[in-house]
Amino acid sequence: MARTEGGDGDIGLLHAVSIEVGLIVGGALFSLTGVAVGLAGPGVVLAFCVAFGIAILGLLPTAMLGAAYPTTGGNYRYPAALVSRPLAFLAAMGLGVSMFTGGLPLYALTAGQYVDALLPVSPTAVGFALLTLFFAVNLLGLRPAATAQLVMFVGLVAALASFVAFGIPAVDPANLTPAFPGGTVGVLTAAGVLYFVCLGANFVVDVGGDVRDATVTIPKSFAVSVPLVLVTYAGIGLVAVGTVGADAMAGATLAVPAEAILPRGFEELFVVGGALFAIATSINAVYIITPKYLEALAADGLAPNALAATNDRFGTPHWATALVYACSAAALVSPLPIADLGALLGFGGAALVVPVMLAAIVAVRDHPEDVADTLPLPGRALAAMAALAVPLNCLLLALLATQSPTLFVAWLAALAVLGGYYLVRTRTASTSRTELTTDPDAD
Repeated sequence: MARTEGGDGDIGLLHAVSIEVGLIVGGALFSLTGVAVGLAGPGVVLAFCVAFGIAILGLLPTAMLGAAYPTTGGNYRYPAALVSRPLAFLAAMGLGVSMFTGGLPLYALTAGQYVDALLPVSPTAVGFALLTLFFAVNLLGLRPAATAQLVMFVGLVAALASFVAFGIPAVDPANLTPAFPGGTVGVLTAAGVLYFVCLGANFVVDVGGDVRDATVTIPKSFAVSVPLVLVTYAGIGLVAVGTVGADAMAGATLAVPAEAILPRGFEELFVVGGALFAIATSINAVYIITPKYLEALAADGLAPNALAATNDRFGTPHWATALVYACSAAALVSPLPIADLGALLGFGGAALVVPVMLAAIVAVRDHPEDVADTLPLPGRALAAMAALAVPLNCLLLALLATQSPTLFVAWLAALAVLGGYYLVRTRTASTSRTELTTDPDAD
């Protein structure tokens, strides 16, 4: 089937970029940079580059799929249609477990820590307030949520730029030696921790059915967001270690170097416009995207139909959004430390990418007419990138597992339970096969 360029939606190019940047530059950056410094020291800059390089290997094939098959819940639907529905289901559920019990609590608690740096306040209370606020915003519809995302994106970019601009002149070269105190393993393990910090843009394909001119907009949005974030991350890593040293930064948040290098007014801008907006854009984007997975699963008969039901007034999946809110709010009071929350988030991110990469390989091999000319790269090159991303993501998953083995076993146990649910559901309820179309209006 020939691709079409049409497709009206609430999400344009700038909104797509703001969602991608909001998911990439999120709470994980502000909370996990210190964890990565503890593993790699000044090598955190290289760890950022390694993590981003592996993420890009997956981003480009994902962009190809998103441009060829604009749909809702694409990270589930692509492997479900092209590779294996059980594998796609487990990957989506693995991300769900990681996001509900790791990602959203991580973002919310980190927000509270940054506010506490300015005012004495309970981090949990702040986190709960943010989860509640963006739950309410997303109940009002996709357009208000996307507009809020765009406004916060502007503040986020301004705050991060001020951090790098003030910080670069304050970098002390003595703080950058020894460059790799943890050796290669330290850098690679730090890259595993930071991987989900670099991942995120690929989730825009989950709202592909709502992206205006998705076949053109999705690749263009990646071309803007990815270089912007890569340069920003390299600068932040350099400033974080180079200004206060690896020992002071290890396990700490970016508030530590911000307090050392920024004038008081800019420090507050960094906390509000940088940390809080980054975390808020991540929370908001998760609320935008996660119900799309539940909608896709419900359409396949793998989840209750109520999760695909939409509000008559606002057109929002109110039950799916409420489920995201309830799970994340409950996990907010979990006793897991932030480092473990970050590892838990990484489990789901790495596991989700593998089946999507397999889907990209199958699409290039079996449906070359669909994916031709989606990106200015030949299909074989994109398939090769996808093939390389598979073992690299498996390696990162293994490294994270060695850092938090008990948590990894618990995550696998949750997947085993969900796998049992899948077997029961497919034998007792009516399910349908996932189909993809190259028409963006067909979803």
